[in-house]
Amino acid sequence: MAVSEGKGDLTKIRFDQSRYGTFAPPPPQPSAPRPPQTPILCNYDPQQPPNYHAIPVGYQSPPFPALVEGVPVSEPAMPVCGIGIGWALFLSGFFIAAIPWYVGAFLLLFVALDYREKPGLVACTVAAILALIPVILNAFRL
Repeated sequence: MAVSEGKGDLTKIRFDQSRYGTFAPPPPQPSAPRPPQTPILCNYDPQQPPNYHAIPVGYQSPPFPALVEGVPVSEPAMPVCGIGIGWALFLSGFFIAAIPWYVGAFLLLFVALDYREKPGLVACTVAAILALIPVILNAFRL
């Protein structure tokens, strides 16, 4: 009862019938008609003044250094490996008995520093206040 080669054997699939996956591929979708092309309206004037530069859409770096009233836009790097004095004092306060937190609170209250230093100095001030609470409670034995 041998079945002839490829005709009745269900384990053999013809090459043109093979497909990957469990489900049959979806039928092709009818393509929708395209809307008619509308002309692009622009205000192009071939007689532009010589100092006119077209500004492209999106973010483009300027081909010239950006200045604001003669001051460069880029800001100098922050001290202490770029994290700033405030965050350096905050992190070191965990290792040096909270003394740097009081220094950070002093800097926040009495010294004019870069505005980027303020979050770290505020963190120092909050940590100094929280570190002072157990000292006060211990002084009054509450």
